[in-house]
Amino acid sequence: MATHRISVTVESNSISVSPETLEMTSADEVQWSGTNARAFSIVFDDDKAFGRRELDHAVATTKQRAKARGRFKYTVVSMEDRKVMLDPVIIIGDPPTGP
Repeated sequence: MATHRISVTVESNSISVSPETLEMTSADEVQWSGTNARAFSIVFDDDKAFGRRELDHAVATTKQRAKARGRFKYTVVSMEDRKVMLDPVIIIGDPPTGP
């Protein structure tokens, strides 16, 4: 199992993430980490990927394990101005098999 970090930078009128597309397995964990003090939430189209549709800042910045496999577009939303958002992608595949 690996833990992946997605760096999130929220500015007054823009958001950037790195990496913009994360590939991980269903055995891995992911954690979104803010690069400044501005809070954000992570919003999915449904609750398949991580068991909830929205991960608020306090939840998103802790380790999360995927609940499903697939390609999921999500939205990073600024908590200061919910009109400021970015749509990156997370791809969750099968864990490796064998020794």
